[in-house]
Amino acid sequence: MKPGDIRTFKGGRGNAVVVAVGVWVKRQKKDGPLHIHLTGISGKHTTVANQQGSERYHRALFRDFRNLLIKNNCWLYGDEGSETETPGSP
Repeated sequence: MKPGDIRTFKGGRGNAVVVAVGVWVKRQKKDGPLHIHLTGISGKHTTVANQQGSERYHRALFRDFRNLLIKNNCWLYGDEGSETETPGSP
């Protein structure tokens, strides 16, 4: 399996897609915000950040991908980003 691998299946009332996506976290600048990187969808690369006000900010996506990385021992930043765990938080 590598980023970009795609399979289709019948899901719900229509067709669905499973895609392999590469996910990793990186600090953009020293002491800067964390960005979770995603690659593998149509050869594109994007990021999601936990920095409110950033065009890349998305609390729920950051939280979910952060949890994925934590569960797979790929999170190197301790509690950083945990503010996204609280419902209603920015």
